[in-house]
Amino acid sequence: MSSATFYDNFIASQVESGINDRIYGLYRRLCKMGLKDGSAVLEIGCGIGTLTYLLGRKVKQGRIEATDLSPKSVEYAKNHLQQPNLVFYAGDILQLEPQNKLFDYILLFDVIEHIPVEDHAVLFKRIYRWMKDDSWLLINIPNPGYILFDQENNPAALQELDQPVYLDHLAPVLGNAGLEISQFETYSVWVQNDYQFIAVKKRKKFEERFLSKERNLFQKGVAWLGRKRRKLLYPYTRKP
Repeated sequence: MSSATFYDNFIASQVESGINDRIYGLYRRLCKMGLKDGSAVLEIGCGIGTLTYLLGRKVKQGRIEATDLSPKSVEYAKNHLQQPNLVFYAGDILQLEPQNKLFDYILLFDVIEHIPVEDHAVLFKRIYRWMKDDSWLLINIPNPGYILFDQENNPAALQELDQPVYLDHLAPVLGNAGLEISQFETYSVWVQNDYQFIAVKKRKKFEERFLSKERNLFQKGVAWLGRKRRKLLYPYTRKP
């Protein structure tokens, strides 16, 4: 894993960057995925607390635990963010234990590319223990192709340890930890297709749930009208 000293020296650039497009975009994703006032959130790799600040504005009654490898980054966050339901601590996520036992959302935003791939199995098995049956583990990583591009063309842009993390590596490692990928998206922030977002759930037995039985009367009416309209617009199976 990258050293704490490296990230201690990374504070100034985080302060200068502030709430950038990537961080704000991830916060908006979280809100769309159901982040609530009472949610329990574990943010791994919080840095100086830029995203944590946004989380704290949304989560007032729940609990936020934010951790980072860099003691100086955590100290900065503590000094600038003081909220009764917000806890910061420094440490190695492969060793520390969160104060809360279970979380609704566990965030690994731009973190696992800095943790050696051989440690990912241990990491995800630990995270599994902190998840409820309906919890989300949310991962954001640079497109592995973009890291390879920077290694060749712009190595100064990379951090102390910046490795490409491929989906064909993640899927089996997550599976062995009892987790499975629910959503995957390659998307763009500053460069075309520069990031990947992965939403992970606990793996569980498939349950057949018919959507028609879960719709209210209005939703059923909208679905019925949609089918009728589709038949009128696309009369493929009608007899001539």
